[in-house]
Order: sequence, then structure tokens, then C-alpha cells
Amino acid sequence: MAPNIQLTYLADDHRIVAGGIAALLRETGLYGEVQIFTDGKSLWNACMARLPQWVFLDYEMPGWSGLDTLQQLKTAYPHLPVLILSMNTEKSIIETCMAHGANGYLSKDSAPDELAEALQEVQRGEVYFSRAVLKALAGIGIATRASHGLPANLSARETEILKLICDGLSPKEIADKLFLSKRTVDTHKNNIMQKFDVGSVGKLISIALQNNMLK
Repeated sequence: MAPNIQLTYLADDHRIVAGGIAALLRETGLYGEVQIFTDGKSLWNACMARLPQWVFLDYEMPGWSGLDTLQQLKTAYPHLPVLILSMNTEKSIIETCMAHGANGYLSKDSAPDELAEALQEVQRGEVYFSRAVLKALAGIGIATRASHGLPANLSARETEILKLICDGLSPKEIADKLFLSKRTVDTHKNNIMQKFDVGSVGKLISIALQNNMLK
């Protein structure tokens, strides 16, 4: 069964939370129609009838948990992108989800830019982790799969901005905090990413954290 382009399924047993996440997914303009399910089994049944292009699963749900649903989906549809949403950033749980084929793991308070970045990263064949999750993963070696040379020529300002990026601040928030223009912050961010030779903020953060650059 071919997936339906521009169709996303989201399972979360908390309706208000699910509605908020769905709104953020729609806000990106990338995920198309978003259908909400309150449990994993209902989402699974819907996949049997109409396969989506993307699936987001709450990790903790009654009945079929996010992990149960992930296992079923990856067995039946191994190429279907499935991302886990959770406020739980316990390393063992994240590792278990990755071991069962999850294409990403995001905190439920992820910003719209992270949801957009997740789509781009997964489309490139990468596993995506939101910023909060990357902090939990720092040092265990699964957030990045390739080795990168570490730039030794970051300026003091670039190092300062990198730390704030890793703290989850947006360019506008960084600009406000440092009394800079957003354009200046964007320029610094782009220069930092070029020095790290990475194409996404998620990859940038994972390398910085795993190599203890921000102590």
C-alpha cells in the first residue's frame, strides 16, 4: 500500500495535548492533513485502511503504548516514518525506541521549527532528536552516526550563541537576550553550522553536546 502524500497520523490519549501538537504540525505547512487518534490501536487500524506519510506516537498510552504501536507499524510498514513524542527523556526509553526502528524522538514541547526540521532530517535518512532530547542523549553516541571534525576557530560570540542554541532558544530569543538583531544572530548561526559542516541545528547540537564543548 502506497502512503497518502500530505497525510499525517498522530496518536495521543490527551486530547488537549494532541490538539496542540496537531496545530503545530499544521503550522509548519509540511505535514498536510493531520488526523488525531486517542490510542495506538485506533491509529493502527486506520493505517490498515489508509496509510499516511508520517506517524507521530505518544510514548505512554493506555492499551497499545507508543512502543507497542511502533513495533507493529515497523513490522508491517518498515519504511513508514514513525516518530515518538514524549516528555520522558530517559535514555533507556529513547534507546529502546531507536532499537525498534523509530525515526525520531521529540519532546512534546518541541517548537514548530523543530517539527519542520524533523521532516527534513528524516527525509534525508537521518534519525531526528529534538533539542531537549539531545541533551539527554549527550555522550551515549546515538544522536549522530558520523564523526565530524570539531572546529577550533569559534569566536567568543559564536561560542556564546552556540550555548544558547543548545539551550533551546530561537534566533529571536537569542537576539533579545544578547541585544543583537535577529539577522546578526542568523549570520552567526549559519557561520557556526558551516564550521561544523552540518546542515541542521539538530545535528549541530548533537555534536556540540556529545563532545562536551559547552561546559
